Amino acid sequence: MKKKTLDLTEGNVFPVLLWFVLPILFGSLIQQLYVTADAVIVGQFNGKGGLAAIDSVHTLFKFPLNFMNGLAAGATILISRYYGARDRESLHCSIRTAYTVAVVLGLVCSAAGVWLTPFFLDVMAVPAEICEQTAAYTRIYFGGIWAMILYNMASGILRALGDSRRPLYVLALCSALNIAGDLLLVGLFRLGVRGAAAATVFSQIVSAAYTLWLLAGIEREGGQKRIWHMHFCGEHMLSMVKTGFPLALQAVLFPIANSIVQASVNGMGTDQIAAWGICDKLDMLIWLAADAMAPALTTYTAQNVGAGKAERVKRGVLAGAGMSAACVAVISVILFFGTGTMGHWFISGEDGAAVVPLSVRYMKMMAPFFVFYALAEAFSGACCSMGDTVKPMIVTLACTCLLRVAGILFILPGYGSMECIVWIYIASWIVTGGAFTALFYVRGRRLA
Repeated sequence: MKKKTLDLTEGNVFPVLLWFVLPILFGSLIQQLYVTADAVIVGQFNGKGGLAAIDSVHTLFKFPLNFMNGLAAGATILISRYYGARDRESLHCSIRTAYTVAVVLGLVCSAAGVWLTPFFLDVMAVPAEICEQTAAYTRIYFGGIWAMILYNMASGILRALGDSRRPLYVLALCSALNIAGDLLLVGLFRLGVRGAAAATVFSQIVSAAYTLWLLAGIEREGGQKRIWHMHFCGEHMLSMVKTGFPLALQAVLFPIANSIVQASVNGMGTDQIAAWGICDKLDMLIWLAADAMAPALTTYTAQNVGAGKAERVKRGVLAGAGMSAACVAVISVILFFGTGTMGHWFISGEDGAAVVPLSVRYMKMMAPFFVFYALAEAFSGACCSMGDTVKPMIVTLACTCLLRVAGILFILPGYGSMECIVWIYIASWIVTGGAFTALFYVRGRRLA
């Protein structure tokens, strides 16, 4: 096991964290690239109708996936602690319990999603001209969402054991299969959005099976039953739910707040929408870099809390937050000075002349403050793994979601400008980053 997993409770803090977080970051980049490739292939072979069919329900799938990812994060924290404490019996029992829960809830999500597809399309007001395509795509996607849930749980378990490298390999394989499937089913056989959904589901089934095989090997090396000998332990399940439910609730509510903000952006006009969209694509590297450090520090902190190494927790979290902030700062400088050039990658001609200067203005406002988002994500991941996920959830919902919604409802009407929306985002990063820094300081002082 030691050759395949990384013990985060030993060794020099900086290189240990660096080698653990890099595969997570590369995995996020690969995932973003294949999502982009998916959209390009559908757009090229199926036109705007296919793109609209996919985009019209894109946020719908986030709710079950985000909720289950929250529960998976709770399982990761629990398993990381048992791994750090060298409690083998509880470790393997919690692994099988987590996977059993993922199997059951994954099948429930798939069945419910397929059954409720007409209701979802009605609620989301999908236009009649794309309703048939959208319904087909949604049913196929929901039909295979159980595999995505199993993969996310399994990769979370592997990271809890200190293995962030092999989930990257699985994700690379999954991405290659997805793109190849799109080219075959959408490009060659002209199956449209049905082919795109089928390619995604097939690639996720392969990734779930592969990670199951990897976990089975780890269990076998530990002298335990293989992972498919599913087991349910009420005590471990309750601990996972207690830890993971606040994270799951936060993951579900966060997109709602951002959707409210996006609705306000949509009311500012086409140029502003396009400019904001360019900013969103360019600053994706900011979110990927900052978001990669959060699960890395969650696992690192949980393992060292389990091992009773309080000082190592503090040193590691500060090192991780510093790495994340430094990386984000470099990207921010590039975006501050380079948006004027890079913006024309997405739009050209007369449209570019009108839209890109707006993107430059918004990006120059935001770039100096991205570092607060990096600090918020780093300290949030650390705080969640110290035992109480309720307070981090409250901080996120109050300082990010509620602040943004309140700004849209009470401040924006007085200004009515896109710049006001940008400042609302900036304020949420500053307040959330400061709140999590203070929360970690308080939690850190209480560590024995």
